[in-house]
Amino acid sequence: MILRIVKASIRSGKGPALESVYQDDVMTGLEKTDGCLFAGLLQGLNSTQHYASLTLWESSDHIRNYTDSGSFDRNIEHIRDFLEETSEWEIQLSREDAIEYVPVKQKPIVKSYPVDAGGDYLPDYMEGSRRFMRMLSLKIKPGQEEEFKRIYKNDIQTTLKKTTGCRFSVLIDNTVKEREFLSLSIWDDHESVKLYEEQGEFSNLLKKVSHTLANLYQWKMALESKSKSKYSVTSEDAEISKYTLVAGKKFR
Repeated sequence: MILRIVKASIRSGKGPALESVYQDDVMTGLEKTDGCLFAGLLQGLNSTQHYASLTLWESSDHIRNYTDSGSFDRNIEHIRDFLEETSEWEIQLSREDAIEYVPVKQKPIVKSYPVDAGGDYLPDYMEGSRRFMRMLSLKIKPGQEEEFKRIYKNDIQTTLKKTTGCRFSVLIDNTVKEREFLSLSIWDDHESVKLYEEQGEFSNLLKKVSHTLANLYQWKMALESKSKSKYSVTSEDAEISKYTLVAGKKFR
């Protein structure tokens, strides 16, 4: 199976309109699309203008058929008027044949992750709305993949199962393509996520896998342990994204 995430930023005040179009047009179309198992719309928790469409597919061939048919482009057209404009401009002729500069709409960011077909990636918690989804991306050192997966299964996932408010967690292996693991968890409410992070549980679990993480991240941690000064982020930092599940539906 393939987990596909399409991210975009929208113009201020256009959230309700986007959510309506996604549920009425985009999600309805995906339900009729061969190979699409689930579709959900996520809204950024800290930046409410950031949205993501999360879909689960039977195979990469089904995604290819979906895009080749033009359906993906049509779905983008449904939401294009809501997209935030970039800092770029394009030149075109007006009706009066005068040259004018027109702001360019941003292009959504698309990422795909292979997932184990034997896993439970469609729990009941994925349906409905107002759940909270947390995505943690970590870059791994070559040769440390099995060690990281062992610790995740034995320590991290075991802890998350006991953590108040955490309903579901899964590890997605993207190390072949980008040397990345993606931990996806679903929570009852934002308060549970805050307690998990602020009470130190997340930091303790991150330390358990610190020796498997990419060199730049380890270098940064070593510097921070010696000084209270803040250092610039690196390309191998742990990346945390938090979303509200606005709407989600299982199709198969």
